[in-house]
Amino acid sequence: MLGQILLSLTAVLIALGAVLYPTLNLFGLFRSPISLNNDDCVTIPGLEACEEGWVNHQLGMAYLACSDIHSRGLWVPSMDRYNATALPDMSTDHITLLSLTAPYEHRVLKITGLPQEAHGIWTHGMRAWQDPTDPKALTLFLVSHRPPLDRSSVMKVGANSVVEVFQTRAGEDEVRWVRTVKHDLIRTPNTLTPVGPMSFYVSNDHATKLQWMRELMTTWLTPKSEIIYCDVSGPENDCKVAADGLIFPNGLALGPKNGLIYNAPTYRGGVQIWKRNEDNTLTLVDDIQIPYSFDNLHTDLETGHIYANALAQGIYFPSATTAEGVASGVKCGTETFKIVQSSDGKHTAERVFADYGGKVNAVTTSAPFGNKILFTGLATPNVVICTIK
Repeated sequence: MLGQILLSLTAVLIALGAVLYPTLNLFGLFRSPISLNNDDCVTIPGLEACEEGWVNHQLGMAYLACSDIHSRGLWVPSMDRYNATALPDMSTDHITLLSLTAPYEHRVLKITGLPQEAHGIWTHGMRAWQDPTDPKALTLFLVSHRPPLDRSSVMKVGANSVVEVFQTRAGEDEVRWVRTVKHDLIRTPNTLTPVGPMSFYVSNDHATKLQWMRELMTTWLTPKSEIIYCDVSGPENDCKVAADGLIFPNGLALGPKNGLIYNAPTYRGGVQIWKRNEDNTLTLVDDIQIPYSFDNLHTDLETGHIYANALAQGIYFPSATTAEGVASGVKCGTETFKIVQSSDGKHTAERVFADYGGKVNAVTTSAPFGNKILFTGLATPNVVICTIK
C-alpha cells in the first residue's frame, strides 16, 4: 500500500515538474549568469524609475516616463500593486528629456493643459510619433494608470487606465496635452506603439483588471488577452481588437522599414511578429522561439532592427522592483537580443548584451542608438548607457 502511494506521489511530482519546469526556466530560475558588452558603461544619476521611453539618435535625445522607486512599490497595476490610498493626491510622475551626448544632461518637462481630474500622469509605457515631414514635431503617447477617484474602491474597480496624448517639439521644455484616450477595450494597458499621428496599437497585459486567479489565467488558462488598435483622429475614440488569445502581451514595436508589429508575450517567451491588415487587425507571420521572458521592445530607427529586453532572471523581478529590494540589492539579470530580418523575410535573434546586476539591474528597457544601448527600468535608481562592441 505504501509503495503504491509513493509511486502515485512520484507520478504527481513528475507531472507537476513537467508543467512547472518550462515556466521556471523561462523566468530564469535555472539560468547561469553571463557577461557580454557590459564593460564600457556610464551611469546617469537622477533618472529614477523610468520604465520606458522613446530614444531618437538623429535628434540626440530620449523622452523617458519616470516615477520614483517608493511609488513603484505601491502602484503598478500590471503587477497587482494596488495601494492607491498610500499615493499622493497629485502624482509626482513626470516626463524627462535626456540628451544622448555626454555629459548626458536631463530635465523634467512641464506638462500643460492636462485636466485636473487626471491628478497628473501615472506613468507606464510611452512612445512617440515623429512627423515624417517635420522631424522635430513629436506626438507622445503615454499609458497612465490613474487611481480611481474613490481610492478606497480600488480593489473593486481597479485602475482607471487611459492613454494620454501630448504634443511637443524636439528640445522644448514642455509637452502640451492634446487628448485623453479612454475606452472599454483599453482595460489593462502596458505599452503601445504609434503607427500614425493619432493612431496606435496598445497591449492589454491581462484579461481582467481584478481577479484573484488572473496571474494563473494569464499563464496557463483562458481567457487570454489582446492587442488593441485605436484611431483617435476623429471626435470619438475608435478602438478595436487587433489580435487576441495572447499570453501577457507586453512590449510593442513598429518595424520602421517593414511596417511589421513586434510583440513580446512575457509569460510565454519569445517575440511574435505581426502583419498589419487593411482594417488594422493583425495576422501572425513569424514567431521567434527564444526561451526568455521579454519586456519592452525598441527599434533602431537607422537599421530597422528590434532590440528585445529580456528579464533574464524574471523570477526575482517583483522583489527587485520595490524600495526594500532596491535598497537591499536584490539582483535581477538583464540580457538584450537584437532581432534582424534578412532579405528572405526570416527573422533571427542575436544576444548583444548581458549583465546580472553588476552594471544594470531589473531593467525593462534596452533602447538602441548608434553603437550604444540605453538601459532603464520600472524601479531602477539610474539610467545606464553601454557601448556595444
